[in-house]
Amino acid sequence: MVSVIVTTYNIEKYIDHCLQSVLDQTLTDIEIIVVDDGSTDSTPELIRSYAQKDERIIPVLLPENTPGGVAVAANVGLRKATKKYVGFVDGDDWCEPFMFERLVDAARSNNAEVTIGKFKNFDEETASFYEASDERYWLSGLPINTAVSGDDERRKILKLNPVPWRKLYLRSFLEENDIFFPEGDYFYEDNPFHWYCVTAAKNFALIDDCLCYHRMNRAGQTMSAGDERLLAMYQHHETIFNWLKESGKYSEFREDLILWVANNSCWIYDSIKGDLKSRVLESLATALLLHDKSVMTKVIMSESMGLKGRSLVRSAMSLAGQKRLAGKIKDRKGVVSRAVAFFRREGFFSTFKQAVNYCYHHSPFFVKKAIAQSRKFVGSDNYSNNQIMEKLQKIESKVILQGYMLASSDDFENGVKKELAEIRLALAEIKKSNTPD
Repeated sequence: MVSVIVTTYNIEKYIDHCLQSVLDQTLTDIEIIVVDDGSTDSTPELIRSYAQKDERIIPVLLPENTPGGVAVAANVGLRKATKKYVGFVDGDDWCEPFMFERLVDAARSNNAEVTIGKFKNFDEETASFYEASDERYWLSGLPINTAVSGDDERRKILKLNPVPWRKLYLRSFLEENDIFFPEGDYFYEDNPFHWYCVTAAKNFALIDDCLCYHRMNRAGQTMSAGDERLLAMYQHHETIFNWLKESGKYSEFREDLILWVANNSCWIYDSIKGDLKSRVLESLATALLLHDKSVMTKVIMSESMGLKGRSLVRSAMSLAGQKRLAGKIKDRKGVVSRAVAFFRREGFFSTFKQAVNYCYHHSPFFVKKAIAQSRKFVGSDNYSNNQIMEKLQKIESKVILQGYMLASSDDFENGVKKELAEIRLALAEIKKSNTPD
C-alpha cells in the first residue's frame, strides 16, 4: 500500500526512535526504504540491524555523502518504491502510529493524488513542542476531510510548508508527471518538489491531525546555520520559474511565485549572517527581474504582500539599479572628466554635441524625449572649464536619479515629470548662458 522513504545522514542518536515509529504503524502493508546518504557514524550499522529484524526494511546505503541536501537520497528511494502510495520520513523525526493509515484513508476516500496532514516541531535544545509555521493557514479555513480541486484552494496549499513528510503521494501521479527532487549542490529541495506536485495535481485531501514531529535546533541542521546555503532558495525560484514555463502554467501561477520569493526573502534576510544580507537583496532583485514588471508591481502593491516584504523588494530593486548605473559609470571612466578633457581639445560646440548624444543614448525613454529638445541649444564657445563641468554634472545627476527612480519606485511617473522639468531648466540655463549679451 505505502512505500515509506526514510532518509538518513549521521543521525545515530535519533535513528532508533525514527525507525521504531515507522515499524509501529497501524497500517502494516508498508515497505520501508531507508536511504543513508554516506553517513560516517554508526547510522548504517543501526539500519542494517533493523533490516535483519524486520523484512519490511530495505536498506540502501550510499557509499559517500552526495552534494546538497536529501534530493539524491530521496530520488533513490522514489525509484526503488513499488507500492501504490509514497510517503517520506526524516531520519531524525518520528511519527504517530496512525500516520499512514489516516493518510491512506483520506487519499482513497477523496481520490487524491496528494494528501496532507499536520505536524509539530520539537525543539531539541528546550525539549518543547510548538506549532508549525503554517498553522495559521490551517486555522484560516482550509477544507478538511474532503476532496479539494479548486484554484483558490490550490493557492492556499501552495502557501503551506513544502516539507514532504506529513504528506502522501500517489506514486503513479509522480511517475506520469516525471516529478523528482531537483539535484544539485544546494538545500531546500523540497520547495520545487512542492510546487511541482501542487501545480500538477488535480485532487488533494487534507486531514486535521498532527501526524509527525520534526526535530529542530539539532546540531548540523541546515536551517540553523545562517550561512550562504540559505541563498539556495533563489536557485529554486528559477527552477520553479522554468518548470511553470515548460508546463504552460506560468501565467496561472506567476503572481503566486513572485509572492513566494518575496515572502521567503523576509525570513532569509532575518536568518542569514550580516555580511551576506546584501547578497539576499541582489538575489531577490535577480529573481524578480525574470518577471514582467507590471505583474511584479501589481503583486508588490497587493494586500497579499506584507509591509516587510514590500520594503525588502524596494531595497533590492533600488540596490540593483544603483549597481547597474555604478557599473556603467565606472566602465566609462568618468563621464564628466572625459567631457572636460574633450572640451579642452575641441571647444564648446563639439563638447555639448557629444554630451547630448551620450545622455540621449544612455538614458531612460522619458529622459531621451527631453534631451532630444536640447539639440537646438548650441551657441558660441564662451564657456570656462568649471562652467562646462557644472552643467554636465547637473545633467548627469538627473539622469542617474532617473535610473534610481525607475528601479526602486512603484509609482514613479510623477517623480519622472518633476525630474524632467529640472533637466529642462538645466538645459535652459545652458542656452541662456550661451546667448551673447
